[in-house]
Amino acid sequence: MMRLTDRVDLDLYYEIDSARFDESVRRVVTREVFKSIYADCPSVGLECDGQPIGGVIFDGESAHIAILPSHHGRWAHLLRPLLAWLFSFKQEIFVHLEAENSKGLAFVERCGWQRVRAEGDEVVYLMTPGGGRRAARVDLNAKSD
Repeated sequence: MMRLTDRVDLDLYYEIDSARFDESVRRVVTREVFKSIYADCPSVGLECDGQPIGGVIFDGESAHIAILPSHHGRWAHLLRPLLAWLFSFKQEIFVHLEAENSKGLAFVERCGWQRVRAEGDEVVYLMTPGGGRRAARVDLNAKSD
């Protein structure tokens, strides 16, 4: 069973996220540095059968999402509660993606979020409660299940 948890496992998040960077970046952004940056940020974890599989960190402006590759495409039913959690902080949230992150780009495009800009190797999308397609829309006045 997949579910949201109160906090992301920062060690696992670092493992997932750091895999996309080369050694020179990982020497600067070590696990300890990463954890010190994000330890006080609101976060929510994703868990499958009691095991952490990733999560979302909100830094006050942007959502940072990392999911184990083995679970890509398998957590869509958690998108609405996850977005409701995010939008409880702010009504406009940005997602920054590397231009070569084809899976991430396909995900935000499927959700229908607004592409704001592309600069260098980064593409920025804007998430809003009423934006996006059906699965990515959130009624903040709806009763939670």
